[in-house]
Amino acid sequence: MTISIPIPIPKDEDYVYPVSHLDLCKPLISTTITHPAIIIPAKLTSSIRADLKKILMNRPKMRDIYALSPEVAHSDASIDPKTERKVVLTNSNSEYPGEKIFQHPAIEKLFNDTNQDLATVRKSSHDVVIGYDHFTVEEVLSKLLPKEHFTEIPSSFEVIGHLAHITLREEYNPYKYIIGRAILDKNKGIQVVVNKTGTIQNEFRTFPMEILADDRKPRKETSEKKKDGIDLNLLVEVKEDGCKFQLDFEKVYWNSRLQFEHRRIVHTIAGKERPTNMKKRELKKAAKDKDSDQDMKESSSSSQEKIIVADACAGIGPFAVPLTSQFDHVEVYANDLNPESYKYLEINSKLNKCNHGKKVALHTYNMDGRYFLRKLDEDGIKYDHVLMNLPAIAPEFLNVFRGWKGDYNHRPMVHVHCFAAKVGGEEEAVKRCGRNLGCELDMDKDEVYVHEVRNVSPKKNMYCVSFRLPEGVKEVEQVQEFGAIVSNENDDEDEEPPSKKLKA
Repeated sequence: MTISIPIPIPKDEDYVYPVSHLDLCKPLISTTITHPAIIIPAKLTSSIRADLKKILMNRPKMRDIYALSPEVAHSDASIDPKTERKVVLTNSNSEYPGEKIFQHPAIEKLFNDTNQDLATVRKSSHDVVIGYDHFTVEEVLSKLLPKEHFTEIPSSFEVIGHLAHITLREEYNPYKYIIGRAILDKNKGIQVVVNKTGTIQNEFRTFPMEILADDRKPRKETSEKKKDGIDLNLLVEVKEDGCKFQLDFEKVYWNSRLQFEHRRIVHTIAGKERPTNMKKRELKKAAKDKDSDQDMKESSSSSQEKIIVADACAGIGPFAVPLTSQFDHVEVYANDLNPESYKYLEINSKLNKCNHGKKVALHTYNMDGRYFLRKLDEDGIKYDHVLMNLPAIAPEFLNVFRGWKGDYNHRPMVHVHCFAAKVGGEEEAVKRCGRNLGCELDMDKDEVYVHEVRNVSPKKNMYCVSFRLPEGVKEVEQVQEFGAIVSNENDDEDEEPPSKKLKA
């Protein structure tokens, strides 16, 4: 097989290059680059290196100080090469590019110094062989992929625990295993790379995916990569804002880009007080004692009024878990329709010690979000906040409040996530909520606040509309039966560049 770079577009449109092709191409992308350098007395290496630190060569996995090679050492036979070192300088300084780096003030000062020890300082050069191990992902792919066919290099992905999630356009399909392997090779901590192969099209907000690269070893308990129907490579643990979350990425929804929104909502509901670093250490130590679980709660909570939250679309618990594990004055009723999300919600509740003995702070449900809220009303649960974090269809859940029979002296705050246009999206989101409530929202009386969560695509944003449940809903006829909600949204949140850039 003749190997060349860039790797050509295959004649067979269905052909996909095997990952072994990357190994064959690695020697072809090596290149030799000459850097300016200076030769200095070895005994002054530390001080000179400190003075020149801003203009030293900075390449991954390469030193900037070298012993003299034989050919350099022979340039001055009167000097013992063991007493000298070569300092390699940058060749990409914007103000002093290439050989002009010798005109840099720090270098000129060195050459003009009258100190006898510096009399032997002289100009030199150093050849650097740059190979696959030294290039970043973007540099590798820019060499391997044919530029005439691609306007840009795949340059971003999302990290979920040990897993990298990328969404490749169809034209990159012949190179997908090479791209996946390059991402895995260049990112410490990444063990699996998956590619999203279709849009979010089901009520659970999961999507089809394929594994492009995998460095995980089989688990001890099984030599297979699947156990009890779970792909062990996609079973991950994520740490967010002091909590741990376990999840099966293939079967539940998780978006690491929403971590700041998770924190914002938690702080909005429970307050912004967090344990100090010292207290965190004390709490961590206390957690080892099974009898000290209650000490994991914040001591300030005893003076705060109890807050009850109804989380209708709780997922695996990004709101419910921190609210109940970190704040003793918060009680959450959390629900999700997806049985897998419900399973991991319960797992994460135990993992983060949300409940303590007879005290239950996190109640879990597995049902339609509207029937869940109706059940809480029937059971006499007076909630202070309602969370509806299902952006494609959450506003349509609001019809559950039509004809609400609750206490109008205790109107809950409702937080609804939704997608809307970039231009005029805030007004559009508020009107959509009003239509489904069956009455208009009064911006002042109902304390309406719209928060722009993030950019989703060039024309679409994600918003969170927060408001106090309007009194007008009591005049609207109650909905008796809830049908399925069909979304007109293309709930494809990977239209925007994910938060983490490809890197070395």
